[in-house]
Amino acid sequence: MVRTETFHNMGFRLTYPDAFDHPRGQVFPMAIGDTGDGLYFMMYSYIAVPEEEIKAMKRNEDGEMSKEDALKLADAMGTLLVVIGAGGGMEPEEIAGKLQMGEVPMDSFTETGRYRDITYYAVTDRKTEESFIKAMDPAFAEEFRILQTALIDALKNAEYIGPQIAGADLVGRTIRFETEDIDGNPVKSEDLFAAHDVTMINIWATWCGPCKKELEDLGNMHRRLEKKNAAIIGICDDAADKADECRALIAEKNLTYLNILPYAGMDELSVEALPTSFFVNREGKILTCPVIGVPADISDYEKTIDSLFAEQAAGPVSVSEDAVAGKKNTCRVIVSDEAGNPVAGAMVQFCSDLSCMMGKTDTEGTTAFTAGEGPYTVHIQKAPEGYEENTEEYAVPDDRADVRIILKKA
Repeated sequence: MVRTETFHNMGFRLTYPDAFDHPRGQVFPMAIGDTGDGLYFMMYSYIAVPEEEIKAMKRNEDGEMSKEDALKLADAMGTLLVVIGAGGGMEPEEIAGKLQMGEVPMDSFTETGRYRDITYYAVTDRKTEESFIKAMDPAFAEEFRILQTALIDALKNAEYIGPQIAGADLVGRTIRFETEDIDGNPVKSEDLFAAHDVTMINIWATWCGPCKKELEDLGNMHRRLEKKNAAIIGICDDAADKADECRALIAEKNLTYLNILPYAGMDELSVEALPTSFFVNREGKILTCPVIGVPADISDYEKTIDSLFAEQAAGPVSVSEDAVAGKKNTCRVIVSDEAGNPVAGAMVQFCSDLSCMMGKTDTEGTTAFTAGEGPYTVHIQKAPEGYEENTEEYAVPDDRADVRIILKKA
């Protein structure tokens, strides 16, 4: 079965080889993305334990396994492969120094692909691997080498698209659905969203430990949001098969917000991990990039909602220079071609760590954004027809001076 995975924060789309269909051990990718200094980092881990044995390990109500089983897995885990993207023509010696990799033979770096000025490398560590492999059952050791070689070959044939914000292409789309709530009552998105200025959609599952750990916090947050004309809606991803477990968790965590079943067409959201949360307005329009996983600080959800209310209160933004000069925290983004001519119809995203706003350049090649304090970046989400895509991120000056972006003609 062909399986393709997109690592947005690394900037490539990978089709896994047949060897990854039913491995004896388990392979886990962890894409960290931008580490600073023009480097992008990810690691594939290999666990020399069969999937059935891992599934049989007992877990508590939060999905955590026993200390004994966790140590067993840790002892059986090693690094299958490291993938590094290096910008600006950075050579392996410099990469190893910046990542404090110690003495790494240069033949450990295999170039696998390029995107503009970013070169991607597959990196092996033979010295560490040998000690790891010696402790394995021979069948796992053989598979380790097969998977590593196959993965390097797959990376050489990957589609390199450049680092992106995961889910950035979803901002501005509208979510519409008809489904049922967890008790079987029919629900429509237009009715649910119209009741609040901002709705957070939290997609979770009964098998997902991190999902379950944040439910009680989400329940408490929902009760606070009711005073702000905002709400949470949960989508229990496995409710069709485990409705009773879903209802039991809702009762246990004292959730007073609505939980519904997955709806037809939900695949369009491209949810690759749980939990994933979206923020929409009264019309169901997605307002920010999705939050994938549980944030380090659960209050980040509420901060995002507060920032969306602040943006709504600011109202429409005029893009004239005089109007912007009179508005606090308003930044113009001006897009032109190489000859200095304005480019209309460019989709622009204005992003902080918590949210992204979307704008479209007018006939003067200009759009504008109003936002609170904090660092922001700007990038072209989609170039209009006839122009090359530009995935570079531009820092927004602290004084909100104009950001100028040049697009090349295709």
